[in-house]
Amino acid sequence: MVEEAVARQQDMAVVGVSTSLDELAALARDTEPHVVVVGLHDSVLPDACVDLLLERPRTKVLAVEEHEGHAYLWELRPEQVEIGEVSPEDMVTTIREAVQRPLLR
Repeated sequence: MVEEAVARQQDMAVVGVSTSLDELAALARDTEPHVVVVGLHDSVLPDACVDLLLERPRTKVLAVEEHEGHAYLWELRPEQVEIGEVSPEDMVTTIREAVQRPLLR
């Protein structure tokens, strides 16, 4: 369904189709897509897609749940959070909080 919808667009192209997540990284290396579309069994991004994001940080992953039809766009991007004036103790607290943020996996 998604492949057909993209193929009909003049400003988009399907550059490859993978039959498994195992083939996904190799195909992305070969085709250098802007967006990879994957199906999900639930709302959790598969490890292979997380690895793809880490390996190719400019690539986005559009994940579509098979049963619910919800879609999620995953991307890595720099984020700036203003801390303001800080003391050395505030710096240590900020570092500790940054390290404790949950990982993608």
